[in-house]
Amino acid sequence: MLHARVFRLFVLAAILALPGIARAQVVVGLYPVQGNLEPKVRADAEGLIVSGVRASDRRRGTFILRGPVPLKASCAPQATPECLAALGRGGAIIYAEAAMNDGVVSVTLSLITGKQQRTNPVHFRFIPGFLDLRPAHFAVEQLEKALVELEPAPSAPQAELQPVPQPQPVESAPRPSDEADSQYEADSTSLAESLDDTAAPSSTSKWMRSTGIYASIGGALVLGAGGFFGLRSKSLNNDLSRRYSEGLLVTSDRSRYDQVKTYNTLANTLMIGGGVIALTGLSFWGLSAVSFESNGRGGNVNVGGRW
Repeated sequence: MLHARVFRLFVLAAILALPGIARAQVVVGLYPVQGNLEPKVRADAEGLIVSGVRASDRRRGTFILRGPVPLKASCAPQATPECLAALGRGGAIIYAEAAMNDGVVSVTLSLITGKQQRTNPVHFRFIPGFLDLRPAHFAVEQLEKALVELEPAPSAPQAELQPVPQPQPVESAPRPSDEADSQYEADSTSLAESLDDTAAPSSTSKWMRSTGIYASIGGALVLGAGGFFGLRSKSLNNDLSRRYSEGLLVTSDRSRYDQVKTYNTLANTLMIGGGVIALTGLSFWGLSAVSFESNGRGGNVNVGGRW
């Protein structure tokens, strides 16, 4: 039957769409945020960064987080590219510095790759106690673009990692004790988990992915309705055929033949319409893996690094 062919076509299209949905990712770890901050403020900064990285994975971005968060290893007394690259274990390390000035925390992020390359820094700010996820998520998106645009490392030996200039903090808090360190690490992990599902970054691919998911679900429901009417039509047709062979048909059965015809038409229409909707949804879902934002040179910034 026609609706059976449409269903097989839908399954085949879903299989063919899978390669487009897959994408490459970079495993990143978060080095403890540097700077003279209170443990709670440091935990807030780390939680916002972790939320942005996890949002990158949800929106099919470049980064996927590796634990523990933050990393417990240290590059003291000086965080050099060699040490940070080794901590990445083949992936990359997010190196962050933060300072508080007039109640506002300024955070600077850069990415150290396994080849000891460092991206250009990106920045975001937040107010302790009033955490807005959007600036941190946008900073992570900019860090993804900086990674794509990263040029090959020069052959000369790398100098030590120089801190990015930060606003002079009004108050300098002493280094927290080991007990305070454990507390802010626990706070950072709990904050990241609580923020993980509360918001998603704004990007061009977000609405495409959402549209694709809802359209696929809607198409599946329409296909299911078509299957129901198809089965109903087949059941009535079999019953009428049996009654005809046994000579049990009556005048009132004429309306049931019309009902069989109506159900059959509905089944074919819904199966075709549902297949078209589902295929459209799968197409949008697959295309959501590609960012259509321009890099200022007329090209797609993320195609090469994510397929």
